[in-house]
Amino acid sequence: MRTNTVYANSYPQEVRAAIYCRLSKDDDLSGPSASIQNQRELLCSYCEEQGWRVAGIFQDDGYTGLNMDRPDFQRMLGAVERGMFDVILTKDLSRLGRNYLQTGQLIEEFFPRNKVRYIALNDAVDSNIENDITPFRNILNEMYSRDVSKKVHSSYLTKAKSGKFTGCLAPFGYRKDPEDKNRLIIDEDTAWIVRKIYDYARNGSGPNRIRRRLEDEEIPCPAWWNRQKGLRDHVTKFERENPERGRFIWDFTTIKEILSNPVYIGAIASQKVNYRFKIGWMGDKRREEWIIVEGMHEAIIDRDTYDIVQEKVKSRKRADAWGNFSLFAGLVKCGQCGSTMNIRRANQKGNDRIYTCSRYNKYGVAHCTQHRIKYDTLYNIVLEQIRACARKALSDEQEAAAQLRENCQADEQAEREAIQRSIDEDTERITALERIISRVYEDMIAQRISEDNFNRILENSQTEQATLKNRVTLNRERLSQQTQEQEDNTRWLEIIKDYADIQELDAVTLNRLVQKIVIHEDKDGDTVRQTVEIHFNFNNQADKRRLIREL
Repeated sequence: MRTNTVYANSYPQEVRAAIYCRLSKDDDLSGPSASIQNQRELLCSYCEEQGWRVAGIFQDDGYTGLNMDRPDFQRMLGAVERGMFDVILTKDLSRLGRNYLQTGQLIEEFFPRNKVRYIALNDAVDSNIENDITPFRNILNEMYSRDVSKKVHSSYLTKAKSGKFTGCLAPFGYRKDPEDKNRLIIDEDTAWIVRKIYDYARNGSGPNRIRRRLEDEEIPCPAWWNRQKGLRDHVTKFERENPERGRFIWDFTTIKEILSNPVYIGAIASQKVNYRFKIGWMGDKRREEWIIVEGMHEAIIDRDTYDIVQEKVKSRKRADAWGNFSLFAGLVKCGQCGSTMNIRRANQKGNDRIYTCSRYNKYGVAHCTQHRIKYDTLYNIVLEQIRACARKALSDEQEAAAQLRENCQADEQAEREAIQRSIDEDTERITALERIISRVYEDMIAQRISEDNFNRILENSQTEQATLKNRVTLNRERLSQQTQEQEDNTRWLEIIKDYADIQELDAVTLNRLVQKIVIHEDKDGDTVRQTVEIHFNFNNQADKRRLIREL
């Protein structure tokens, strides 16, 4: 998709016209009459006949009319709001848009409010002339887009039922047949990696272990292969973080998709997602709803291996071996990388449940450490601390309230001062920008600078002002929230007193009292020291308990 904007100088004594051109891949248009160039020439010629000066040309190539967030279209609307044009012209109404509600709002509300005239040349639409047929044209334009969408979907459905491949990129391990883009052939440059992944899975390795083995063996990920073949320019987050070794780090999801995709046994699976007109992606379909056609190309993996791997993958998705629901789901975080901690068995034979860092589980020790803690240990610590806080609140409420204030004030005082400094600096900058805008406007009136330069400075200044004003608003809200600290402390004390004799934890209690639990880990020789940091709701207190585990 291409976007191009051309601005010209304008003068208030002239009629300033803006031309907007659009062409979509879905438009049923062909030949020179459909081109952006033709639209531009037609409209420029009309402006010349009317004695209007073209003050701006906006064009979006490759954007559907249903998309009202087209880059140049939005730039044009912004220029309209700044009073840069007197009239907007398009070749026809559908070039403006095919969403009849939003297009109607532009013609009937937005343009008149900004004192701008709108003309759709070939449809004889002129906002200065009453035209009852215009709303119906908008509806017809949307109906056209809906019809095109149905035809495209029908075409894909027909191809899916016949087993034709319709994706943009071939699945990893395959490439598109040069003689038939809807057919896959094996790419021997990468197929061996797919076979290796399935071999590891068949022998009992899960996606995480496979990912680590591929990294250890320095096998590049699919994104790297696609770049080498000139198929795609995408660079993974791991490559951005570590340019030297990032290409060897595989994403966990990529391996899961390879292990579940029936394409590797010669089948084409299509219609995997729900899509709705004007909304787009509505979520994934269940596997039973896919259209799968087998025997469409040469298989990389034999059926027996594929079926065995599917059973192994399925077994990993069953409910945990203890039949218990983790009360701490989503609450336990790694103190080093911030990732959620996952619960699992300590070993294959034991029944002990432990929490470990999910980033460590996925990517290994090079990216984080275990931060391991037993479920029962964590349970007892949290239960003990809730009881201790409740009993302290009951025994001496004033002392408990004072301690809460002391815990909060030290950190918050510095934070409040930093926030206030930021507000003062941003407010001063906003005032300075106002002076700059006024001075530059005077320079433009005196013809010391061109209107182009004025508009550029104005746009940059207003953008910066908007950012600063938003930040000032957010910071003032933060200060306001901190003034509620005493009320929050009082509320916390009233709530926690009810739990002085609590005997066991439940999900309701945890969600009411606990915001998050952070597990820190420090290693001193052969000793691993862990800190459990409990962040309670309604106050900023973080209670800490240190554990020592000998390795």
